[in-house]
Amino acid sequence: MTRLVASFHHPRAWLVALMAAVAAAQLWLAHHFDGFLTGDEVEVLSEAFRVATGAPYGLWNVRSRFVPQVIAAPPLALFTHLGIHDPSTLIWLATLPFVAASVVTIPLVYALAKRWSDDELAARAATLLFALHWIPLGFGGTTYPRVVAMACLTAAAWLVARETNLACVAAGAFAGVAFADRFSEIVFVIPLALAARRRGAYIVAGFIASASLTVGAYDWLTWGAPFASLRNFARVTLVVRDFSSRVKVQSPLWYLETLPRWCALTLVPFFWRARHRDAWLYVVIPLVVLSCIAHKELRYLQSLIPFLAILGGLGFASLLRTRPRVAAALLALSLTWNLVGLRFVERRSMAAVDAARFLGREPSLHTLAIPQVWAFGDKHYLGHDRRVFDIGSPPHDLAAALDASDAAAIYGSDLTPAVRAELAQRGFALRAVFRRARSRDVVVFVRSLSGTSDRARR
Repeated sequence: MTRLVASFHHPRAWLVALMAAVAAAQLWLAHHFDGFLTGDEVEVLSEAFRVATGAPYGLWNVRSRFVPQVIAAPPLALFTHLGIHDPSTLIWLATLPFVAASVVTIPLVYALAKRWSDDELAARAATLLFALHWIPLGFGGTTYPRVVAMACLTAAAWLVARETNLACVAAGAFAGVAFADRFSEIVFVIPLALAARRRGAYIVAGFIASASLTVGAYDWLTWGAPFASLRNFARVTLVVRDFSSRVKVQSPLWYLETLPRWCALTLVPFFWRARHRDAWLYVVIPLVVLSCIAHKELRYLQSLIPFLAILGGLGFASLLRTRPRVAAALLALSLTWNLVGLRFVERRSMAAVDAARFLGREPSLHTLAIPQVWAFGDKHYLGHDRRVFDIGSPPHDLAAALDASDAAAIYGSDLTPAVRAELAQRGFALRAVFRRARSRDVVVFVRSLSGTSDRARR
């Protein structure tokens, strides 16, 4: 027993245990909270399924196909070949590369913090602050591309810290892969180049070479023109500003206004003592640039969380030398504070997915009216042979959709007296109600036999 406890004083054993715990937690979260937060992850899944299984899905032309095809599709193709065809199982298995990328970032954070500080306690504190932060922990079990980008950019920063020309070229190449994952990650090229100092040109050269392959050439192969998805993304983001979210534009100060949600305020004393120029570059510059973009989401900050955690770890080690009890208390509070945000997984669309499974098992239902098709997993659960009307939330053009449908799913919060009257008038009867955690309740209505007769007469 003493030998076992002593082994955990060794960095390698400690890191392996933490990585295993995080991987297990992320896989459990992906399995238990089996819904979706936005349509972005469904898009990645759908393109991966198209490549792996030939299913008739599509991808918005502002997206690079690199992550869905190169990272998400291979495990799907493998497990499908092995005879696994259940959509729930395949969607869960599709998260494996993303869990791996998230878990690999843990030792990268440790290594970078150790290199910057040469302090074991600082490195361990930084690693804990990263591993138990709700953004990387919660999104690591999803198919959001920024999970991969975060790993690439942390690796890039570690390579820059090695201070060799070849390492800086490799760092730029990793930044190019992150750029293919999500175009906004280009902002990290600036701190990488500044941290490299006189080797900044090697960062830029590596980035240009990598991005030319992962975005330029890959878009040419998959979209038919070099940098096609990037040009479409720039037009939608900077010119048209046609974002898919309900709230399309936020204040430039939005990230500061929401600071307590993504950064424990108990870390501030640590930040005050963390006088490390390079670490601050990786936090401040991306934060300023992302604040200038009209649409903002907390998950867009995922790639700066490793550096935020390292700043916290460096400050903790500094304060520990003079005020050990205060430092320990602040660290414990910070870990708890940053973990509370993990409750966001309860808002994933589990109830909608349950409703989709229910509708998918009913062979007599050929045409469906549902809100937010992405929340129901597109046609992964509903089946490819069904016609689906996306009536939105709150419902729009409901009458026309109901006239052509055999069943309708309505969010409980959208079920107003007017909507109920519309359903009753067209012969729809309550069939099932689905509730899961804090996801939006879904109420399923199916057309009665009399309603079917009325539709036939019309």
